[in-house]
Amino acid sequence: MRRVIFVRSMWMGAILLGVSFVAFMLMRALPGDFVLAAAGAQMLQPDVLDAMRRDLGLNRPLIEQYISWLGAALQGDFGTSFVTRQPVLQELWPRLLVTLELTFIAAIIALIMGVGTGIASARLRGAADWIVRLYNGFILAVPNFVVGTLIVLLVGLYFPELAVLGYVPFRENPIGNVTGLILPALALALAISVTISENTRAAVLEVSNQDFVMVARAKGLRPRTILWNYLMRNALTPIITVTGLQVATLLGGSILVETIFAIPGMGQYLFDSITSRDYPVIQAIVLVAAACVVLVNTLADIAYAHADARVEA
Repeated sequence: MRRVIFVRSMWMGAILLGVSFVAFMLMRALPGDFVLAAAGAQMLQPDVLDAMRRDLGLNRPLIEQYISWLGAALQGDFGTSFVTRQPVLQELWPRLLVTLELTFIAAIIALIMGVGTGIASARLRGAADWIVRLYNGFILAVPNFVVGTLIVLLVGLYFPELAVLGYVPFRENPIGNVTGLILPALALALAISVTISENTRAAVLEVSNQDFVMVARAKGLRPRTILWNYLMRNALTPIITVTGLQVATLLGGSILVETIFAIPGMGQYLFDSITSRDYPVIQAIVLVAAACVVLVNTLADIAYAHADARVEA
């Protein structure tokens, strides 16, 4: 297990380094920069624009800028926002907590729905299997931003007393905070639950045909015992893998969902930063989001190795 953790940790560091470098260079490759975006329609003299770039350090070679930024980032300093002139970490942290809370609730909903419908489809078969498969196909065909928009319209139309838009901080009202994120999390979780459902169904069906399950049935063990001690325990590894891989989808989908439901998370912050070419904010958001995804996938790999001893061999 220690070897698995060490190898995954090395890969995590290498991936984050590569992501930070690619994101840094791609942002600089886009036409224009923060100075031109800030100038807008104003016709500023070239020497004024050059002076602004020198003040922000944008006139230095790209490699020098990247090394300087990376050295500060490793110490927890992501720089200062070009727009607000405030430390990036100070502005990013509360938004990150909101996005992580939304993603966490969505992940729980997706797991419950996905594993539940997957087991029902594999075990009940017949009409239940067809209903689940049709439901999965329909949900998979509808993007999460369409689901989010429909939720806002339908709830606002038929249940106007419910607050759909906005965000309530946890410290002010814990219950209102969680309940206010249920609908956005549901819109974010539906498509992910379909992927988990289909993989759970396939894994349970595959394990159901194994010899040890046949022996357990021949011994007369209860169906519940066979399900949890034989089927789910051996079908757990592919479910862990696909769940870990879907975290990136949750974080990516949260950008649109947060915008639709007016949630002050990283999504809207990233959109505004890209529009204004606020490089320090964009680099910090990309690095933090990549770190979250890589960390969750690393934990999934470790859980996979713990569930399947063959991985350590």
